[in-house]
Amino acid sequence: MNRLFINTRESEKRWMVEKSGEMVELFIEQPEHASLIGNIYLGVVEKVIPSMNAAFVHIGKGKKGYLHISQIPAYYMSEEANKPFKSIAKFLRQGEKIIVQVVKDETDSKYYRLTGNIEFSGKAIVYMPFGKYTAVSKKLNEETRTKWKEWAKLVLTDSEGIVIRTSVENVTNDVLLQELEKLRKQFTEVHSSSVKGNAPSLLLQKNTFYEKISHILEKEQMDEIYCDEISLFQKLKEALKDSNLSINYYPGNENIISHFQTSHAMEQLTKKIVWLKNGANIVIEETEACTVIDVNTGKFTGKSQKEKTIFDTNLLAAEEIARQVKLRNIAGIILVDFINMKSPQQQKQIISLLNERFIHDQERVTIYGFTSLGILELSRKRTTPSIKQKLTISCPVCNGLGTVMSPATIAFQLERELWEYKGSDYSEVQIEATPDVIQYFTGENEAHLHDLEVILRIKILLQSIDKNIPHYHIKRWR
Repeated sequence: MNRLFINTRESEKRWMVEKSGEMVELFIEQPEHASLIGNIYLGVVEKVIPSMNAAFVHIGKGKKGYLHISQIPAYYMSEEANKPFKSIAKFLRQGEKIIVQVVKDETDSKYYRLTGNIEFSGKAIVYMPFGKYTAVSKKLNEETRTKWKEWAKLVLTDSEGIVIRTSVENVTNDVLLQELEKLRKQFTEVHSSSVKGNAPSLLLQKNTFYEKISHILEKEQMDEIYCDEISLFQKLKEALKDSNLSINYYPGNENIISHFQTSHAMEQLTKKIVWLKNGANIVIEETEACTVIDVNTGKFTGKSQKEKTIFDTNLLAAEEIARQVKLRNIAGIILVDFINMKSPQQQKQIISLLNERFIHDQERVTIYGFTSLGILELSRKRTTPSIKQKLTISCPVCNGLGTVMSPATIAFQLERELWEYKGSDYSEVQIEATPDVIQYFTGENEAHLHDLEVILRIKILLQSIDKNIPHYHIKRWR
């Protein structure tokens, strides 16, 4: 049984995929950490750095992005033979306005990654006004790929580019041309807004949360969907009316994730140690440079079983590592220290298992193999911050050596707990909380607090307390 749970009722939005009772995919979006991937902006070039062949572009509200020369339309559309030797200053100037799209979100140490090769996505194609190339899904047979490449030559201008997806297989030429024209119209509207508007400004905003849900439903076979917000429930019901999916609205006061007994599994995602079924464990350390995963086992039962025990433990660990990497959204360089295996054949089996488990990952995973020290090297494309980066901050008690839940996360926990008392006999609640939690909970000008009181029909009284970490405590109900 594959089930999708969608929690959008409160400020922090979450969805989770469960297969055979086990959580396998998770996405969390907090308001201040909402993904900007896919958003299109009219940016202002803040600084051009020839030594890096890159520029920093201001896109609004204090946000800044990194734009490499290879992502500037004037550069990659140029047909000059010596363009690789030219400086970025030949193609971009400080103070210049430029249309850019976000391709990677900001992290604690890196700016947003931008591109000038903006994309407009449809069901069967991705349209790029300045792409200047055609690509067809390699999952299609060669005859079909050739057919669509020839079609693209006839309908595209010299500057346009297109990516034709696998879903084009059952689409006619006319339907595909209609989709292309629709995407061209979107670009025309965006371009028109950029001419008339001030910079920096947002030209097109993507609903990343809903798009990720749509992507999951395209990629995975679901049996049931549960949603706790009526408008999204109705939207899904309409979009999936021709499917056999069971789509359910959850009206309960208890948070939907807690109700279906999956909240405990989510809490484990910020812990370093993950226990395996045989009593062994893996230790996950996310650092600035890379993520290191260590596989540990208990005492061996006997000398003759030692090699088999090691390999069986490594197989269990590989299964869990693939699951944890996806759930925690760990990206960048990943180094795995498996228990030492002498057999190259066993190492190949570990790599084969990981390749199989990562095949449906939304992000690109590359496995490079074992080093001479027996460390497995792999990488995963980074587009959004990891779960740990989203949910935690450096601990003020231990000077950053560990982490605690952020004020935002604690405030969202409080909000979820209060929602469980909607419709109760209580009319007032007194809460003690640290100032940072109160600030997140009340929102700007206490507008969020007022709206919540109206919905729950409960007066919420907040009292500030001193504590070294973000914290709240419900003192009294009346």
